[in-house]
Amino acid sequence: MAKRIALVVSLMVAFVLTLLVLPTGVLAESNNGSSSPSSSSDAKEQSMDVLPDPFADGLFSMGNDSLWAGRSLELGGRGFKNDLLAAGQTISITDCTAKGSIRAAAQNVTIADSSVDESITIAGQNVLVRNSKGGSIAMTGSTASFSGSCKELWVSASEVRIDGTVDGDVHVGASKVEIGANARIKGTLHVSASSEPVMQDGAKVGDVDFKKSEDSSAETAGALVGFGAAMLVIGAIVTVFGTIVVAVLSEWLFKRHTYAAATIMRGRTGATIGTGIIGAIVMPIGTILLFLFVITAPVAIALICALIAIGAVSGGFMGASLFKLAFPKLGRYKCALAGGAIVGVASAVPLLGILVHLVAFVYMLGYVLQSIYLGMREPVSAIGDGETAR
Repeated sequence: MAKRIALVVSLMVAFVLTLLVLPTGVLAESNNGSSSPSSSSDAKEQSMDVLPDPFADGLFSMGNDSLWAGRSLELGGRGFKNDLLAAGQTISITDCTAKGSIRAAAQNVTIADSSVDESITIAGQNVLVRNSKGGSIAMTGSTASFSGSCKELWVSASEVRIDGTVDGDVHVGASKVEIGANARIKGTLHVSASSEPVMQDGAKVGDVDFKKSEDSSAETAGALVGFGAAMLVIGAIVTVFGTIVVAVLSEWLFKRHTYAAATIMRGRTGATIGTGIIGAIVMPIGTILLFLFVITAPVAIALICALIAIGAVSGGFMGASLFKLAFPKLGRYKCALAGGAIVGVASAVPLLGILVHLVAFVYMLGYVLQSIYLGMREPVSAIGDGETAR
């Protein structure tokens, strides 16, 4: 039993360490069939599950959407079937088109000479939309500049410059606001700033609704809104992207366990859920009690590490496992991608994400405890070998 427990803990720790240190290129190579199959049927199935490199040009494709997270991104002359979501330190998007929306958060964000059918949402320290077209555009940061055309514009920053065409209203919260000579605002310019907006000769604005605010309040509000929006966008992208990566890694490295979890869940649904709930309640209490004695403190530390590991990988693991249970003919990696994407998006939604994380934790903890229990009753190979864990 001690060996089995050690094995389970080692597997969970390996999940986390692999996620932290494994380059994405290794994952792409593995999906192209670098691992050797253990049987002819396994080889056939792997050949059906090989995916095109989803990390081409540093972008990860999720259906018709594209995701990117890193340090620096420069895109030019690209077309996107739907949405582009990006987070990093510097993002530059030039001469691109998107049928959906663009969401970006970075220290410096530039969108130039591009066309977006729906909306543009960018957050950072310095944000710039130049000679670009979009539906609704929302910008927040320390400095923000807009030129191009859109239906409606929302800007929150310390310093704002508007020198483009807006068919509807413009909403600005800032310290300083400058309206350029090329500005054409057909609706109402709503401004909350420390001083009235500076209008250059040639600017044409429908109506102006100005509300005076204190310098410190405007700067603080702009900084807080910019930081908060950036963190929300970055957090959502990292959550979705990370859950997908964990799901694919789960299927790649531990396919027997994703299949075994699905098998146990199908055959012992009540026991798995019940065990997970009881374990989630009892194990933290047991950990605290173990810390009361010096001799059992190392066990408590090991238990905490195991619980953290389960919490870190449970979302992706649950997505890969449950999709394999629901769609057994879809293919291993396709199930992992779809399951990871759905769980990741749900996890990124406020409030709902807490529930999803809790369910995923209970699911994986229930599987671990059931595996230990069943392993004591019968050989491990009997738990979901299923054609070499397909």
